[in-house]
Amino acid sequence: MEQVETPRQLQRLQQYQDELVWTLGTDDAIVVRPGLIATFFFEGGSSIAVRKKIVACFDAFYDKFGSHLRGKQIGSGKYTKMAKDGYAANRSTALANTDPHDALEWTISSEPTPEWAPAYAMQCLTRRELHETWGHKSYLKFTLSHTLLFEKNGTSIYQNLVQFVCNALSPIHGYGGLSPVLPYDFDRYLPNEYELAQRFIGLDVDSMSFSAGAHELQNHIKGANWLTILGSQFVQKLGGETSLRAQLASWPNIVMSTYPGGLIIQAGEYPDLGAPEDGAPISYVAVNHVVKPIRTTEPGSLHYHPPQQNGFDKSETVSWYARFDDATPVLSPPSHAPAGA
Repeated sequence: MEQVETPRQLQRLQQYQDELVWTLGTDDAIVVRPGLIATFFFEGGSSIAVRKKIVACFDAFYDKFGSHLRGKQIGSGKYTKMAKDGYAANRSTALANTDPHDALEWTISSEPTPEWAPAYAMQCLTRRELHETWGHKSYLKFTLSHTLLFEKNGTSIYQNLVQFVCNALSPIHGYGGLSPVLPYDFDRYLPNEYELAQRFIGLDVDSMSFSAGAHELQNHIKGANWLTILGSQFVQKLGGETSLRAQLASWPNIVMSTYPGGLIIQAGEYPDLGAPEDGAPISYVAVNHVVKPIRTTEPGSLHYHPPQQNGFDKSETVSWYARFDDATPVLSPPSHAPAGA
């Protein structure tokens, strides 16, 4: 049988596995791990109709990954272990939350404690009706184990879930790719995320994305990633879908798919760590070059900046958002499209 060579992106994940995982001394107590994430910002989270769609997204996640889930939190309640009927109870609570003046906050996770980083998780935070009138966007995010990329049809499982969420919520914008995953109680590990982001340019910094839709990402996008999700308003600001396809036509490994009210741009067959010896993933650079006009110009700060510790302050945040700007997007575009494109 002919042996298939492991793609470079997956080789790097294997190569740097030890640097990407931080533990508290045991293999079980993982506090930082690499994850395959997708984050979505959407409107109407205060309405009953959209909340039902959010529950449908959680149902889809639970149906696929429920066997991994060990922890949960909803509303103002504490983070607790997932009992046998725990998901059903949370689901009923979510559906009963029909007051547009109350937020829906919900997390399900593969970890029984908020002190460990989950391999699998989904979380949401909706905005109150008043805050929606101010332009604040609701938020949903899921995390999958990066090991899924090594499994047969693993990328398809991830892509299908992204498509499901996009079809359900019609996000205004979003993104997906590799990111350090921190615990539910994440604050003490922000320096770890900072250090990893300095070393691996392809990693997204996403620990505080739950607040971004109410601030720096109300009216702009975060930037390019493996997946860059653009609602129709942003597609039109960039000249329309036909123009976008034409601008990226020289890059056969950059493919696009649609959802009701938007477009998903995928930069390569696999997400790229951006290891030191590789530098900026050139497909990410190409997408960044095209979407830069709609990237936020007021990124705020990616972290609380802990005194005497590594972390993103405002100036370093600006530099991180611009991390792909100095590379040239026309260098040696790959000559083959990804399988199935």
